[in-house]
Amino acid sequence: MPYKAGRCRLGVILKARRIKVVEFAEQINMSPSQLTDYIHGRKATMSLNTAMTIASALSVHIEQLYEWDYVSPSQRKRKKQE
Repeated sequence: MPYKAGRCRLGVILKARRIKVVEFAEQINMSPSQLTDYIHGRKATMSLNTAMTIASALSVHIEQLYEWDYVSPSQRKRKKQE
């Protein structure tokens, strides 16, 4: 079943744990602005390497970083073969 990453949950996770973005960014050696771009949806999705780094630092499963939307067969875009 295909899924599409929806809203980033990083902000929710950090808030629930009372972790400041600046402190977490320093911990994982990323810029706070990059993290806030993910949190506020200014960047669509993070790379797999970034997501794994963040998930590992927070001790969560990588799929917990996003809300996931099911994509039905009628909604999928297929590449045309030439």
